[in-house]
Amino acid sequence: MPSAISAQVHFSPDERRIITITDERRDADSLLPYLTSPTIKVAWRAAIGIANIGDTSIRPALLQYFLSELRDSVSDAEAFALGMLGPDNTTYQSLTEAASRHPTAERLKAIARTATKADSTSAAKIVGKLADQKKIDALTEADAYLEFALHHEVSSRMMNDLDMLANNDDPNVRWRVACAFARADDSADLVARYPKLKDLLFDQGSANVRMFGALALGKLHDARASSALYRAYRGENDWRVRVNILRAFGQFTSMDSLMLSTLQLAVGTALRDSAIALQVGLAAGDVVDAFVASGRLSHEDSVSLRDWLDGFSGTDGRNDEIAPAVAARLTAPAVRLQTPTFRDAIRGYALYHDPIMRNYAVLAASTCVDSGFFASILETMSVFGPIEQVVRLEVLDSMWGFAKRIPSFRKVLEANHMANLYRGLLIHISDAVRDPAVDEVALSALRDSTIICDSGKRVEATTQLEKYIPMFLNGRFRDALLSAVEDDAWLGDTSMVADQVLRIAYDTANGWGDKELLDTIEWQLKKIEGTGAKLPKRIPRVSHINWSDLESLPKNMVLNFISSTVQLHLLTDEAPLTVLNMVRLTRDQWFSGNIVHRVVPNFVIQSGDPSGTGWEGPGYTIRSEFTPREYDHEGMIGMASDGKDTESSQWFITQCPTPHLDARYTIWAEVTDGMDNVFQRKVGDKIDSVFPIH
Repeated sequence: MPSAISAQVHFSPDERRIITITDERRDADSLLPYLTSPTIKVAWRAAIGIANIGDTSIRPALLQYFLSELRDSVSDAEAFALGMLGPDNTTYQSLTEAASRHPTAERLKAIARTATKADSTSAAKIVGKLADQKKIDALTEADAYLEFALHHEVSSRMMNDLDMLANNDDPNVRWRVACAFARADDSADLVARYPKLKDLLFDQGSANVRMFGALALGKLHDARASSALYRAYRGENDWRVRVNILRAFGQFTSMDSLMLSTLQLAVGTALRDSAIALQVGLAAGDVVDAFVASGRLSHEDSVSLRDWLDGFSGTDGRNDEIAPAVAARLTAPAVRLQTPTFRDAIRGYALYHDPIMRNYAVLAASTCVDSGFFASILETMSVFGPIEQVVRLEVLDSMWGFAKRIPSFRKVLEANHMANLYRGLLIHISDAVRDPAVDEVALSALRDSTIICDSGKRVEATTQLEKYIPMFLNGRFRDALLSAVEDDAWLGDTSMVADQVLRIAYDTANGWGDKELLDTIEWQLKKIEGTGAKLPKRIPRVSHINWSDLESLPKNMVLNFISSTVQLHLLTDEAPLTVLNMVRLTRDQWFSGNIVHRVVPNFVIQSGDPSGTGWEGPGYTIRSEFTPREYDHEGMIGMASDGKDTESSQWFITQCPTPHLDARYTIWAEVTDGMDNVFQRKVGDKIDSVFPIH
């Protein structure tokens, strides 16, 4: 193992106070005086802290500091903070005037974020005016237009300017242009840009340009676009561009023979020994299923697709060349189209040695109105581990949705006692399975009057919930606890037992500083005790930061898979507490043995959950740490979350530029070596070890 670590950053006393206040999400106004610090780093960090606290009440004061600030790096950070506080006409007008005098990329992006819908068109004109006056370069112009495209409608004027920018020599300009076009509505104005969009699709200088060019062309929904995409796919060497071409086909309102031929090619070349071809094949499977599920196929196209799915000998497991995961993915559209072999396919993949294959089979069964499949999934729940149990619970919930809509199906499930067996599973799940993800999914499905269908089931459920709530007073079970409290409230439980366990849960949630959970419990307690219920004062979050640990964090980290390595550079100066959290988890061996539980081709790979379900973490959350840094190239490493300040241990690596993630997901590291190994990852790949290096 590499030798130990020396300090990579130092935080001054002022910075330490700013980081602490920001982490505690309190007193944003106390950060304002730091904006005038003569130390640029302190002033910058104060502005970023205000952005992350998100207190709109200090917007007027922050705006005045911005207007009087002469240091670009600080004023840009203040502009970022103003943008993060959201739309506001006064802020928008002031930013516009400031940008007209001294335009910067951050000021222009802040204009896009603060402009209201009514101002969006005139706001975008500012960018074009500055470009005409030669006050901004092409990259700043493209970056600003992309920000507008992410937040507002792409206007005709903007399209004209994008059209001109598409001729720029810099590929970083062109991919932003292509991405902005891809965000536009499928209007006649966009259709008129076909020649330019086609040029972007066939760009010789950058795969990023071609990726977004494909998505933009997919908005046209016409024969010219289909033909261009068809030709581009066959001449394209970069797998990520091929994935986006397939997704572009998925935007069309109907399928033609060129699309079907391309999708068939993607599946037919998804061979067993190629992880890259697997990703392309899975993307094709997603597009095929989306077409079938959405009803966009004509009768003739449905017949053609049905014949292909039945004839290529993949969906029943007979094809020895196609990657089994791709063939299994196509089982769902085969079920929807009722191919002759779909039942054999489901049964065959359900017996596969690989849990991923079994999950595809079960997910395909979720599209069936079939009591036999319902019974089989229900009766075999206990055979499988949490990853598959979560999927099976979601599938049973989907099939129960059919039962609620189709009386004859519900009647069969009631008659063969499968309905009551399902109800019992959901009510008693935590007696049989103590897994946070499984319990949370099951308990979420309880709030249904067809599940809790009589007084007997109501009593049975409330009794169990009163038992489960104290069982879930562990950080790992936080989501299950929230679901149990919500279930208890939905059931109208006002018993003394409920009151007692909810007060215990309130004290626990107070110790966690969990506002959502506290609000939910408080609401239920006031239903039981009345609006005058006296509850303990909420404990403010107190940060206990070990500055010695923080300042001695490593500069890099190595992520080892079984046969490959990825090296990461840690961004401690920008996301200090996130990096501290991740290094601590690394030293505790939290990540060793994890699997990659999510892969979205040409988007992200995701891990960081030892259960492999994607539902779990270490039992606590950390704060978001948003900065102006962007997801503007592949290999950016972010924190997965369910919203602001809900991060814990799950992380992802991007496989291409993903600007829609900017300022929404904390960036804490970036890949410096081994990006090809990121591309090779598939669901189920195991992380051998993760360790920090000097």
